[in-house]
Amino acid sequence: MRLSVFGANGGTGRLLVRQALDAGDEVTAVTRRPAEFPFTHPHLIVVRADVAEVQAVTK
Repeated sequence: MRLSVFGANGGTGRLLVRQALDAGDEVTAVTRRPAEFPFTHPHLIVVRADVAEVQAVTK
């Protein structure tokens, strides 16, 4: 499964990303501060976007 997690750098977002990766899913972690995202994984893409910016979210 391919998932996008908005708010991925928050407590719940990090937990959700970790669970999805552990389940074998491909995850796009969406955060305003990608440099602060705490982990990497071969099936993880971390992108910068703010849900208030429509163009950033549509990408």
